[in-house]
Amino acid sequence: MNIKLIIWAVLIFLGIAVIAAVIWYFAFLPHAVPQPIQSSAGLPINGATGSSLQYATPPPAAQAMTMTIASQDGSAVVVNDFIHNNMTIPDAANAGRYLLAGNLGYCLSDQRQCQAAPAENFNVYYNSAIQSFAIALTKEPIGQARAVMEQFLLSTLGITQQQLCSLNYLVSVPSYVNPQFSGKNLGFSFCPGATPLPE
Repeated sequence: MNIKLIIWAVLIFLGIAVIAAVIWYFAFLPHAVPQPIQSSAGLPINGATGSSLQYATPPPAAQAMTMTIASQDGSAVVVNDFIHNNMTIPDAANAGRYLLAGNLGYCLSDQRQCQAAPAENFNVYYNSAIQSFAIALTKEPIGQARAVMEQFLLSTLGITQQQLCSLNYLVSVPSYVNPQFSGKNLGFSFCPGATPLPE
């Protein structure tokens, strides 16, 4: 048999196979819905570590992806879409609850599945059912932990201090971290009625 004829037959077969694969791909495979633009909110700047973490402001393109959450008086506050920022993770054990920063603490096999934005001295949860934030200060000095957490939330949500004060939230500290301040809502340091904390 002629070698040229064999080569042509192979090339024609490969061409038909490629065309069939392309048609099959577009006709039968489900296609992903475009995801919101990724935000750098919650990512540490310049490799900062410890309680000196500084959080970047999301770029303007990322700020276009927003959502609304209810404030204490029932009005709506427009915030950056922190649920779909590729840092926030759902709490698999509690439907409708999301971890914005810190670690869920219950992943035994793959710790990465439990890690949201890096935070060494606080955890920030959001409960979508009641549109409320629950924040735990997890290490001393709790005054510094609260300050870093506040910077993280302001940056991640893309709102002002006054707007942050208007949200439904609880800032607490476990008794094993600080028994003196446990059991109460410490508030954000710049909000009316906040509890002064040692730095």
